[in-house]
Amino acid sequence: MLLVMPSSRPHPEFGRAEVACRPRSAKSPALAASRPADRTISIVVSLKEPLSVIFIVAYEPPGRGNMNEQSLALLAALVRSSLDAIVSKDLSSIVTSWNPAAERMFGYTSDEMIGQSILRIIPPDRTEEEVFIMERVKQGEVLEHYETMRQHKDGHLIHLSLTISPIRSREGEIVGVSKIARDISERRMAEETRRLLMREVNHRSKNLLAVIEAIVRQTASRTPANRLVPRISARLQALSRGQDLLVKNEWRGIPFDELVWSQMPYLDADSERRIVIDGPAIMLTPVAAQAVGMALHELASNAQEHGALSDTTGQVAVEWGLSGSLREPTLSLNWTESGGPFVMPAPHAGFGRTILERVTPTSLNGTAICEYSPDGMSWQLKAPAQANVVGYSQTPVFGNTF
Repeated sequence: MLLVMPSSRPHPEFGRAEVACRPRSAKSPALAASRPADRTISIVVSLKEPLSVIFIVAYEPPGRGNMNEQSLALLAALVRSSLDAIVSKDLSSIVTSWNPAAERMFGYTSDEMIGQSILRIIPPDRTEEEVFIMERVKQGEVLEHYETMRQHKDGHLIHLSLTISPIRSREGEIVGVSKIARDISERRMAEETRRLLMREVNHRSKNLLAVIEAIVRQTASRTPANRLVPRISARLQALSRGQDLLVKNEWRGIPFDELVWSQMPYLDADSERRIVIDGPAIMLTPVAAQAVGMALHELASNAQEHGALSDTTGQVAVEWGLSGSLREPTLSLNWTESGGPFVMPAPHAGFGRTILERVTPTSLNGTAICEYSPDGMSWQLKAPAQANVVGYSQTPVFGNTF
């Protein structure tokens, strides 16, 4: 193989080398070198860092076949089969070629675009980009990873990454422009989703810290010193279990039955048998789930310490559902204790009572009633379903005990 450097004037961004290929001769290398080349390979490389091969063209000298035509056919096949849109235009921005990938990407056939201005696919608010691109290319520059938007035939916008290069004649004169367009819409959507998620995580983290601060502050002001740490720990663990469920359900919400389960983690087998839950498959929004979860924790803790679950005969029924019209359904939750010891409301409202009577109903924009009777206490919550329920069916989740 004999390397022959190009005789044409150098280009500031691209280089070309020609390799003359001759047949080998084991008997006489000198004889092989004296024979005419079988073919010549022209290799065009980018001189920018990192160096890379742009394309390779193989051809035979005159009178030794028709490799030029074969090479051109090969290049044409590569352009046709490319998954990226490959387009060329003249210096007046008139389209001169339009490959099948461009047809798929933009919705226009080659017949519709060749001979037409490239402005046809540029949104009206981005037409100045074409002026900028043409000025740079006419100066011999190559624009790589130029991210922009173009318009599909049906009107929707497409996020693209463009590589734009000048097309030169054999004399080195710039006679046109080539564009390679890659659809990056999915990547941009993923980036936007990540940004939204980060903002949402930041917002929810701040809310969660505010809730934790309120729990600690309120618990500390109303709890004896010897019970302070266990109370705060139990409430923070209840909050954490709710967060775990939100993560498990990708922050869409928490199914009602899973929420009830999560706030009763320390019940023994006997207590579990005395709890009956019933309700349709409802998923609460994250805000509603956090507020209802806090209320369920306070109810379960109180039942274990003072109410129906503090002895061996009491029972607890947890029921939820939807009522009212389809346009404005109402979400309801009932906690009813029976068969346990007689309980009376504390003379001063503690943190748990504040959660049940104020915090939870306010968070759901609803109302709550806490009642005490000789048979046991009950708590009823009602709130608009549209703002607090992600989705529901009327299929019961459970009709008996855990």
